[in-house]
Amino acid sequence: MRIAFVYDTSYPGTKGGVEKRVWELARRLAGRGHEVHLLVPHAWDGSARIEREGVVLRGVCRSRPLYASSGRRAVWPALVHALGVLRLLRRERFDLIDCQIPAHLATLAAWSVARGRPQAKFVITWHEAWDQSWIEEMGLLGHVGRRVEALVARLPGSHTAVSAHTAETLAGLGRKAEAVIPPGVEPTAVEVSPRGGAYSDILFVGRLVPTKNLGLLIDSVAALVNSGLRPKVLVVGDGPYRELWEDQVARQGLAAMIEFAGSLETSDELVGVLRGSRVLALPSVREGYGMIALEAAAHGVPVVTVNHPRNAARHLVQHGVTGLCVPPTTAEFSAALQAVLEDDGLRDRLGEAARQSAGAVTWDVAVDDTEAMYQARVA
Repeated sequence: MRIAFVYDTSYPGTKGGVEKRVWELARRLAGRGHEVHLLVPHAWDGSARIEREGVVLRGVCRSRPLYASSGRRAVWPALVHALGVLRLLRRERFDLIDCQIPAHLATLAAWSVARGRPQAKFVITWHEAWDQSWIEEMGLLGHVGRRVEALVARLPGSHTAVSAHTAETLAGLGRKAEAVIPPGVEPTAVEVSPRGGAYSDILFVGRLVPTKNLGLLIDSVAALVNSGLRPKVLVVGDGPYRELWEDQVARQGLAAMIEFAGSLETSDELVGVLRGSRVLALPSVREGYGMIALEAAAHGVPVVTVNHPRNAARHLVQHGVTGLCVPPTTAEFSAALQAVLEDDGLRDRLGEAARQSAGAVTWDVAVDDTEAMYQARVA
């Protein structure tokens, strides 16, 4: 098959969960003999068309920052990407086009071409369905975004979801997911040194935007200090809220304990910081899946997350068995972190159970399911 993945960023330039999932599926499908293209902004040096690990990357437009300084997703980069996707698809034909949501405008552009080509099968993969969150995220402009999302949910084609949580929220938009295909993980037995020899008691990994809720972790660290602990915290990731949260750390006198490491260059570095940490803190109030929780589990690192209705990662954590899932308050979150840090037996039990739970969730399974779904659509 000749397959096109459509999204507005690409791995490893951007290391979010959507980007990682698309990249892992793409390179593995290419390894199985399919011709796979990524229709993404041009975010690498050199030609707009390059090949990497058998995958053809097509830079359909110039790369622009996805987020405004407010932490909200910017509209202009999404529009420019959609126009680039439209131009390329008008010139070239694919057997199957798989569009990733939240790239709503690019999905509409791709569908406008695919509807005139019955032989080109159209798939929409939902990583998140925002619905009411649009207004909370973007204010008045969110009403427009909500209408666009509802329009995308009504498009003909195969709609799939990456988690049961996302499938449920998609159903709220009136669209039933035809399949739920979660991402995978590949635990490695190779020992990888932590970043720069660093060791952390608490690890945070994520884009520094409001929904990742890093402020809750910072407040919780302050509460831990008041309890007599001095945990070392490593924050991995970057984004428009970095300066705001660095200021919060400074105001609360926590700069000696909380390090902002920025983005990591390689997956081996991520493995290193995971293995060099005692617990992963995931205070996010909106996740379509929460891949970092799965990756932490695969390496035996227990996760403390929050029981928020839009946080799909809470479904990856069995409270008291593979991790802790608590209300999103400073008192509850700090108490959960303190329990894992102070009780070695609890931490070891949670970590081992988490490792076993992640054992069956592999990329091979995800690729098998994706390939079977594609073949059924094309046939």
